[in-house]
Amino acid sequence: MKKTLLLMLFAFLFISAKAQDYIAMGDSCFKTKNYLCAAQNYDLFLAKVESRSNMIAYKSAKAWAMAADKERTIAAIKIYVKNNYENDYPIFSNRLIKERAFDLVKDDERYKNILAAVIAKENTIKAEEKNKADSIVAFQALLEKEGLLNKLDLDKGSAIETYNRIKAYNKYPQLKHETISLQFKITDSLHTAFLIVLPKDYDAHKSYRLLFFLHGAVSSNTGYPDYADARDTSGWNRYYTKYATINKVIMVYPMGNRDYNWMYPDNGFYIIPAMLKQIKQVINVDDNRVFISGHSNGATGSFSYAIKQPSLFTGFYGFNTRPRVATGGTYIRNLLNRSWFNVSVDQDYYYPPAAHDSLDKVMKGLHADYQDHRYNGFPHWFPQFNESEPAYKLLFADLTMRKRNPFRPNISWECDDVKYGRCDWLSITALDTTTAAKAAWQKPINFRINKWVVLDKEAKAHIVDTMMNGFVYRKRSGAVKAAYSNNIFNIETSDVGAIRIYLSPEMVDFKKPVAVTINGKQRFKGKVIYNKQFMTDGFEATLDKAALWVNYIDIVVKPKI
Repeated sequence: MKKTLLLMLFAFLFISAKAQDYIAMGDSCFKTKNYLCAAQNYDLFLAKVESRSNMIAYKSAKAWAMAADKERTIAAIKIYVKNNYENDYPIFSNRLIKERAFDLVKDDERYKNILAAVIAKENTIKAEEKNKADSIVAFQALLEKEGLLNKLDLDKGSAIETYNRIKAYNKYPQLKHETISLQFKITDSLHTAFLIVLPKDYDAHKSYRLLFFLHGAVSSNTGYPDYADARDTSGWNRYYTKYATINKVIMVYPMGNRDYNWMYPDNGFYIIPAMLKQIKQVINVDDNRVFISGHSNGATGSFSYAIKQPSLFTGFYGFNTRPRVATGGTYIRNLLNRSWFNVSVDQDYYYPPAAHDSLDKVMKGLHADYQDHRYNGFPHWFPQFNESEPAYKLLFADLTMRKRNPFRPNISWECDDVKYGRCDWLSITALDTTTAAKAAWQKPINFRINKWVVLDKEAKAHIVDTMMNGFVYRKRSGAVKAAYSNNIFNIETSDVGAIRIYLSPEMVDFKKPVAVTINGKQRFKGKVIYNKQFMTDGFEATLDKAALWVNYIDIVVKPKI
């Protein structure tokens, strides 16, 4: 579905253009070492567009310093300091100290006093943050004592009794705070923090939809915060807050960084599923209504979970997305198992609108549950603009109508790494890409990108010619097509060495035999019983009460003779 937002307000266009022109002209002047011109344009932006911008205030101070104007440098630094505090970014002394341009004023008593005051305030804030982090750790320890796994005795009772107790569990702690910061353990020596925002009047006896928001610019973030505050709920994310509140959706804001994130490298990809498990310990989440959204790198991350590891999630959303998997092949047919809701713009340097149009045609050809909503006249930072609100309204309207079915009767799945070989009840457990013949239906899907958006020195968007594929396939992959009905599983494979079928009483009748046919040959027929150890091990790994797998069938596609 393609929706184009027509911008009718000339006044808005004029102001938006002026805002970008001031910054673009300032940047252009700075690059040509016309520092006076740069400083004047940055100051015009602060005076006429956004007086609270700490980024532009910093650029102004640096430009005045490079122009060797001490008085205006001091004045601009004061504005930069004020704007940092107004925007709730109180830790910035290193930027003042390390900026060589400010050597111009380093011996000025006024600058010394400014820097001393900034450092003193930082030290106070850091002490407060340490106390806050310590209290958060203490709160988290008490909260986790009330966790699901501490209350639900999985050793007690038969397999069927345990299955029923897990399905019926509803003894979550009642929480008094709407915003909760928790720490997430990355390694034995590293942790990060994430923020949970509960609906108003959260009732621990009711289950709620949950939406992860994955931020962008992961490569520029190197920190490991001790706690997460409410800053993520405002600014660019203000409409998540607005519509999550209206629709009683739990919002979760993880913090990724250069080394551990949802896009690249792969060693941080486990974090969101693991974080979901941690949340489910103490918060009543509707297992069949868990979603992921994101912006820029975060949108690419959301798309990657849809392609690589969708089982725990219901649907996926992305603003200003580059739809690709950065760590392997982008096996686009995998989207047939879930939904993808895309928000694109026509001036995005991250991924061009023509490429989104090409992908849209591919997805329509596959009859995928795929939407692309186009908004013209906007750059990559679309969420910054108030005109982005209709997209969020559509997103939450879509989200509230969706429910995961982990027992869907048909699955199509492809992977080049068995670490990401599973979707719901079917898993590719071994590839056979050296001896097996690729099936005719396992054809790679791709399209050409011939146009790209680039920004010139004045940050204006231009269309240029290019030649590249939409997707890159570096490894040979294996694929399966599977369906079941009336206790019979029919599976086709291509370049696959082995599979596993996960079984649930919501899929098959355990009183009757189960049959499995692979590539036209029956490979299994027999009765299957509840396997309590397998069931509880699987549940402890995810805390997914809605998708409880009570046994499995392993089959080698080409057994040795």
